[in-house]
Amino acid sequence: MSNNVQKYEGKEITVYFDAIRCIHSGKCVHGLPDVFRANIKGPWINPDACNADTLASLIETCPSGALRYEKKLGANETVPAVNRVTAEADGPLSVHADFTINGEAQASPRATLCRCGASKTKPWCDGSHTDGGFSDAGHVQPFNPDENPESGTLDIKTLKDGPLYLVGPHAICDAGGNTARVCGKSALCRCGSSKNKPYCDGSHAAVGFSSD
Repeated sequence: MSNNVQKYEGKEITVYFDAIRCIHSGKCVHGLPDVFRANIKGPWINPDACNADTLASLIETCPSGALRYEKKLGANETVPAVNRVTAEADGPLSVHADFTINGEAQASPRATLCRCGASKTKPWCDGSHTDGGFSDAGHVQPFNPDENPESGTLDIKTLKDGPLYLVGPHAICDAGGNTARVCGKSALCRCGSSKNKPYCDGSHAAVGFSSD
């Protein structure tokens, strides 16, 4: 477990929080304020403040995967049947998938990946798109939206100074959650400058994008 991950153990459920991945969507503190206690000193998550199933359901709405859980009894979160990557309006790429990053397995099937080029925690989104004025409506030109997607693991590769290269079955969705393309490979912009978002068009070279 990464040194960045905080562990909060309750009687029925253990909650993990990875601050590096948090985009401050607010779903936790607004959804269960007795569990997720903002602006307090010391431990801020109290897993015993509500029913374990209710807490688990709330955690599964965390888009970034910063929050995850393990139940002492009962089922834990499972990977989705279909790998989906969504271009959020004026925001990151939301991933809900059975996926790896550069071949490394992930503890959560949820993630938000930077596509504005400004995050200081790449490949994760850190909210920099807001301060940087990143603008993209999240439109994705339909290609084969009715094709049946396959199951399998998706590997997301961060190409040095270049795009995210996705290898494995996945669906690319617009900001409304509509499937636009089903494919086995894609190259998605992470410099913020492509004129064909969410796809890479080579603009990273012209703007001098730099990232591992």
